[in-house]
Formats: sequence, C-alpha cells, structure tokens
Amino acid sequence: MDLNLWKGISSFVAIDKYPTLPCPYCAETGLKLEQSSIQARVVTEGKLLEASKRYQRDKDESEKKRKERHSNIEESAPFLVRLIWAAFDYYSEATSPINGVPHLFNSFYHYEKCNGHVSASGVLLKPKKGLEDKPKPDFVKVEHFSPTVPIFHLSENTPHEVGKELFDAFKHSHFDTPSSASKLRRAIERFCDDMKLDGKVLHSRIDQLKETYPEEAKQLLALKLIGNEGTHGSGVEELDLLYAFQIFQVVLELYDRKARLDSIQSCYEKLADKYDKKKQKQLVHKTPAV
Repeated sequence: MDLNLWKGISSFVAIDKYPTLPCPYCAETGLKLEQSSIQARVVTEGKLLEASKRYQRDKDESEKKRKERHSNIEESAPFLVRLIWAAFDYYSEATSPINGVPHLFNSFYHYEKCNGHVSASGVLLKPKKGLEDKPKPDFVKVEHFSPTVPIFHLSENTPHEVGKELFDAFKHSHFDTPSSASKLRRAIERFCDDMKLDGKVLHSRIDQLKETYPEEAKQLLALKLIGNEGTHGSGVEELDLLYAFQIFQVVLELYDRKARLDSIQSCYEKLADKYDKKKQKQLVHKTPAV
C-alpha cells in the first residue's frame, strides 16, 4: 500500500498534478485522470458545505489559519504595516484554491495498458485569478470511484466475504471516514468468522487469535478501536483510516503464508516419510542382538 499516494489525494489536488492510481482491473498502477473528460457544474458554497465533509473541513482549517495570522499582528504595529499585511492576507485568501468557485464534477480515469476505465465524481474548485499571468489550475477532490479503486491489492487467497466488506470500506473512505472505519470493523468480523473464532463479542474473538497469531491479534485489537469510533462516533481522521488499512493489509498476509505452506505440504510429507524411514532403518541396524 502506497501511504503517500492516498494521503496526497485525501484533500484537493491540482488536476495537472493528480497522481496515477492503482487499476481495479489489473492491479497495476497506471490509472490516469483524463482531463478532457471533466464536466463541472457550479454549486453554492452553502449546499456544498452540507454535502462534502472534506470541503467543510478544509474551509474551517483555512478560516482557523486566517484568524491565527491576524492574531500575530500586534495592535501596536504601525498603521501602514497593518494595512499592508491586511491587503496581503486578503489577496492570499481570495486566490487560495479552497476559496475558489465550487463545482460538482464527474470524469473518467483510464489505464491504456489494460484499457480499464473508471468513472469518478466529486468537488472541483476554480481558483480566482490573481496577479500572475498564468491562471491557477483547477483543484479536485474525488469522492466516488466506480468501480472502486483498491487502496491496496487483495490477494486471491483473501476470503470473498472479507474482501467484500473491505472494498466497501475503500469506497467510503473518500467521502465518509466514520462509515469506512465501521465497514473495516465488519471486515475484521468476517476475518474472525473465517478463522473460526467463536463468540459474539469482537474483542473476545480476537483474543482467541493470540494462541496462534499473537502479533496479528494485537494489531486487530487496535483496529477494533478505530472501527468502534466509526460505528459510534465521528472522530475518524483520513490518516488514521489509512494507517488502519495498512495494518490490516499486513494481517491479511496470513492467508498468503498459509497458502504457501499448503503448497509445500506434499513436499514436506515426502521428505519426512523418506528420512523418517531411513532413520528407523538406522536404529534397527544399531540395535544389539539379544
């Protein structure tokens, strides 16, 4: 899992710097935004603040930073200094992408190698033109991909039910982090089902895993907490969720390790049978006659 990739697109990104994504069809990283496919329609700021948590959060953060900058200017500073600072601050705010004209947009992504196509929709911001000759690029935050773009590749050894819940978590991670964390918790429950861990309380089920996989059990207990926060609260940050995905990816490697062990089982049995018999013959040969 490329943590920096997903951190980078958790907020608004300039369309000319949008990164290449993993392809849901072939699992290679080659999915590119087709800028020519972008269609955008203006939306009111008030309605977007209701609809987009990311937009709301970035607007709040921008306002918080503006107030902090103002508080750093001493009232005793010369009037001209305060005037210049106010003008500079106004210009910076006016041309900041987060204060650009908000739009709803849809577009397509394409990977030329496998000819895979993905549709996407979300929020597009058109920054106001400043004093520069070259206008700023549009900024986008994708909130929906169809089909879902995998945050990490799922091995063919991953049980279907685990993968199904995990892909739901991937899908919701771009627009509703608490819901995504809750679905990650459901993926952990399906993992416990597959591991034949009995019980109705998730904590006690994970505790049973300590007997065979103590490290994985410890990691799952930590993931359970973020899942609980997603189910019962609203304080799940994007970065917390990405860390949780990264940890669960390592836990799911259990299935690949088990598959590799199963694949060498027949070789093991042949060697064990051959050399056990040889050892037995040696013991018989060394046994003194009565």
